[in-house]
Amino acid sequence: MVRTNFDARKSIFVKRLIEESNQHRVDFDIYDFLLTFNKSLNDYYTTSSCSGRIALAKAPRLSYSKGSGLFKFVAKWHRPVTYSEIINVINEVGDGDVWLLVRAPIMHFVARDLNGALRILRIAREAGFKHSGIYSVTHDGVVVEVQGEDRFEVPIVINGRLIVPTEELRRIVDVANETLIFGKFRLAHLIRLIEVKLLGRTDLGDMPRTYFRESYREFNVENISIENSI
Repeated sequence: MVRTNFDARKSIFVKRLIEESNQHRVDFDIYDFLLTFNKSLNDYYTTSSCSGRIALAKAPRLSYSKGSGLFKFVAKWHRPVTYSEIINVINEVGDGDVWLLVRAPIMHFVARDLNGALRILRIAREAGFKHSGIYSVTHDGVVVEVQGEDRFEVPIVINGRLIVPTEELRRIVDVANETLIFGKFRLAHLIRLIEVKLLGRTDLGDMPRTYFRESYREFNVENISIENSI
């Protein structure tokens, strides 16, 4: 078998995935899928991926996040957070403006050819990742960016002063958690569709409720509508 640039790059990224997992730099709830996907399919591999996160960022404007040096993450969580966790971080920030952010899941798949890329893209659209597309086309492969739309952002500290009362902040934290959860529901649905359509699984199973219960046992999802989340 002739080793191509695609195969060489895939080998590098799979090795990096394992190394970064050992350094706790890969999101815990997608690592098993990423490893299985990369090891099972010869014509695909993944690069940078995130399962969705809640963050606190210090910045005068969110637009400053693009290389200006005026944007700084002060805390990140790849899971739902508590009001106390948010307050504890805010109390340590000092002066400046702080934003509470939720970022949707984002995954980058590299396909050996255009047909493979279009197949991934169709699966992503089926799972509800409407803001996805082909990111680049080179001789080394076709990159598909799968981008979720579940996001949220609100300023909560201005000039070092908390600008929302306690109960309002608690509600903001609830909305942030709900937004993150729905994004992870959508991601779980995407993963199971890939398992069926590319990895040979015979059915979707009880999704996404089963996945959510296994990953986030401390949260009760009995009243969450699956139909609204995927």
